[in-house]
Amino acid sequence: MTYEQFVERMEERVRAALAPGRSVRLRSALKNNGRHRKGLVFTEAGVNTSPTIYLEEYYERYQAGSSFEEVAGQILALYGSVRMDRSWDGERLSRYENVKPRLICRLINRERNRDLLEEVPHVPYLDLAVVFHVLVDLEADDRIATMLVRREHLKWWHVTEEEVRRAAGENTEKLLPAEFKTLCAVLAQAGMEEPPVQADPAGAYRMYVLTNSIQNFGASAILYKDVLKKIGAFLKEDFYVLPSSIHEVIILPESSAPSWRETAMIVKEINETQVMEEEVLSDTPYFYRRSEGALALPGWEKEA
Repeated sequence: MTYEQFVERMEERVRAALAPGRSVRLRSALKNNGRHRKGLVFTEAGVNTSPTIYLEEYYERYQAGSSFEEVAGQILALYGSVRMDRSWDGERLSRYENVKPRLICRLINRERNRDLLEEVPHVPYLDLAVVFHVLVDLEADDRIATMLVRREHLKWWHVTEEEVRRAAGENTEKLLPAEFKTLCAVLAQAGMEEPPVQADPAGAYRMYVLTNSIQNFGASAILYKDVLKKIGAFLKEDFYVLPSSIHEVIILPESSAPSWRETAMIVKEINETQVMEEEVLSDTPYFYRRSEGALALPGWEKEA
């Protein structure tokens, strides 16, 4: 069964199982890096929220050996659990005083998301863009549910883009504090033995990982106040920031690094071979110079 056939058949199967007063429709959504995802949108009479369950993961389960009925049951079970949780209904989301303490920042690639950025408030940063989300739910196992802030939300809330930016900037570090660890410690925690790039025979590469407390969209930790300044003080030298994914960046001290162009080749290779397309942040390494206290693009990017 092709993915398109799976999607159409699943929509029919789920619709047939819903109780009166509830409905489902298929929706294609533009996600990070221009990827379109298909999901089932559930609606219910008298309920303002419409949860969406995306189907790619469930098609993978079907391909891995689960029966179609098993997968349909999993989707219906998830909808049932979401339906019972009305902690963030449409009325709560429509009031700015409710969402303001939950606004957070995320970093995405600017060029790869040109279409999306036409629809959402954002702030350019290097070759990236800062976008804003409402942190709807953060569960004990670090699963996260968010809502992307779009331009129409600003109208609902009667606020400016600057107000949202300021609130999100203040909240993100509090809700999702930064974590800074050696790359070896992170890989050991994940059960991996080797780093994605090899050290030279003398072990010259000293690499660290900067992310947030849940390792989800943790690359935005580079935006936190003084975090890069503190890393520079710890390393006692300038350093590269390698955008390894939207979830984390790798910190590479200048004394341990090859040239800027060679570093860019490393980032590009990792993105092409080890990072899902939807999770790529950038192919461009950045450089933090302590005397300037800011990240910089490589010279060839500035000239482009």
